[in-house]
Amino acid sequence: MIRFLIVLIIIILILIIYRNTKKQNKSKIFYRNIILLIIIAGVIFFLATSGKFIIPQILQIIKIALPFLTKFIGV
Repeated sequence: MIRFLIVLIIIILILIIYRNTKKQNKSKIFYRNIILLIIIAGVIFFLATSGKFIIPQILQIIKIALPFLTKFIGV
């Protein structure tokens, strides 16, 4: 998973460099959309492959934090 994240970061950095070198506004919007698409696809892939570890931990944190949140809202 670490290698996957490193590859995603490298691809995103390359696209950011290409976006900054372009002068046309349409190409900058195109590269911005591609970067967002890669980030979203990477997050979805990461959650799909290791979601059995991440999602239950997030739900457990929410379950622990919910009483504290309701306590502060009630004050």
